[in-house]
Amino acid sequence: MKRISVWPLRIKLKMLVPHGSPRIRVQHAVVCCALWLIPAITWANPSRVTAAGAGTRDVALLANPSQKIDSAASADGQYSKPQQHHEASLRSWLQRVSQAAKDRNYSGVFVVQSGGRIVTSTIDHYVVHGNTLERVETLDGQRRILVCHNAETRTILPDARLIVVEDHHTDYSFPRMLKTPHADYATHYKLRQEGHERCAGYVCDVTRIIPQDDLRYGYRLWTEQRSGLLVKAQTLNDLGKVLDQVAFTQLDLNPKPRPDLISEALKGTSNYRIEHMRASLSTPQAQGWALSHPIPGFESVGIYKRRLMLHGKPTEVTQWLFSDGLASVSLFAGPSADSRQPGASLHMGDTNALLARKGAWSVIVIGAVPAKTLQLFADSLKQLH
Repeated sequence: MKRISVWPLRIKLKMLVPHGSPRIRVQHAVVCCALWLIPAITWANPSRVTAAGAGTRDVALLANPSQKIDSAASADGQYSKPQQHHEASLRSWLQRVSQAAKDRNYSGVFVVQSGGRIVTSTIDHYVVHGNTLERVETLDGQRRILVCHNAETRTILPDARLIVVEDHHTDYSFPRMLKTPHADYATHYKLRQEGHERCAGYVCDVTRIIPQDDLRYGYRLWTEQRSGLLVKAQTLNDLGKVLDQVAFTQLDLNPKPRPDLISEALKGTSNYRIEHMRASLSTPQAQGWALSHPIPGFESVGIYKRRLMLHGKPTEVTQWLFSDGLASVSLFAGPSADSRQPGASLHMGDTNALLARKGAWSVIVIGAVPAKTLQLFADSLKQLH
């Protein structure tokens, strides 16, 4: 559901496998690869909600966060409703939350807290005559402005006098949630209602999403009662510890639409350098990759060849995306003459990254999932030719 990686600083892709220590190479790769990560925040993904933010840290934890809990269970532990009802309710709940973030008008300020870092951003989201307009601007650190008009996304970096253009909108950042709308959620997650709390001035339903294995994280989510809009989100590990948070600190659910939102953001950028990030859909067979065994719950979302023009230099990498509907993993592969040992890892909030090597290729596995999950992907990935 996600977080800081939702608005990363674009860097040269050659830093995917830069010289230096393995940890530094992975750090650079995380910043670069998070560009395309289908988060939690998403967390944010979720990170990540592909992208999670800040808010209160007190969490009403379950007595045993790792146990399997069915929201259809009654107080005495006996099932009062069939499993198919639970699956339908979980799916419909998730779809309602994601639809509210997509179709409603809203504006506000949200705070992301991840890996010891806090970033505040503003967001304006409008649907005007069937067109989606969105503007997000960071208020801390280097200024970054992301503007979306339907499928086109521009990231404006005023300090670098640079605009990065993408021809698709990765629609999974806070306050959105779903990575894939038809995933088998009920097999890998359980939903539990935990009452009501006020957040950003609104009464919110509090919901816990509990993983059924150790390959994915859990979530605690606050949604505005009437609209279903996600107001606050936390990513939790198997002990219930908050890894990543995102929350609105100010929120207007009925702002007046601004049709000039995009044009206003682009004022004064006529002399900025423009770099395009392009991706073409491919197949694992065409790219020469396969998984020797599937990772439970994670389905292939797509594999892409990305040819980038960064600072006038063409660079090509392969990205293979996987998701269980909430959590996601990206595998980035590119040729490298680097001979350093693989196995370096990095942890930032709920996002983990792992460096692997497959023949002459360097592979970065990154996602808002436990490190164990990334290792399974790295071990399973194999070259066909």
